[in-house]
Amino acid sequence: MKKWFSQVTAQDTKIWVSLYLVVSLVGLVFGAFIMVPAVIKTAPAMVRWVTFWSGSVGIVIGLFVATYFGYLLYWIARKILKQEPVDKVLVKRSFYLTTSINGVVVGLVQLLLTVFGVAVDNKIMLVVAGLLGACFSAWLIAEFFKQLLKRAQLGQLVAGMVLVLRLLPIAWQLWRG
Repeated sequence: MKKWFSQVTAQDTKIWVSLYLVVSLVGLVFGAFIMVPAVIKTAPAMVRWVTFWSGSVGIVIGLFVATYFGYLLYWIARKILKQEPVDKVLVKRSFYLTTSINGVVVGLVQLLLTVFGVAVDNKIMLVVAGLLGACFSAWLIAEFFKQLLKRAQLGQLVAGMVLVLRLLPIAWQLWRG
């Protein structure tokens, strides 16, 4: 695994981004048409299509927002640690791969839970998926920075920032009850 992290290529990025899009779209199809949540079940068919298409656009936009937000966190962490810049392409590749791999893993877990009858809008499922996603993305970022970019300390800081920022909405939901 360490070898893959250190030698990841543009082709790997394309493959994982494609898998991310496929898994996310399958999840949308399940959520909008097959295993429909109670909120959408009684709505007109047009609501399901709007849900699907807006979700599709959100998936693509979310990939880019997550990547460039990660890059902003990298920039902030680099300034805090007073480190020189790393290859911009490799940094962005790390964030694209982190978002994609994380999206595939969490998406498959959510899809399996949905198929086995756990409601899509189940609060426990959302919290578990959020925790899994937060921890897994922090681990991936730390590994990419350690193996690919050879900046372990910078990776730990960025991963910590991402972990905290991804846990905040989960904590807020649990606090609200």
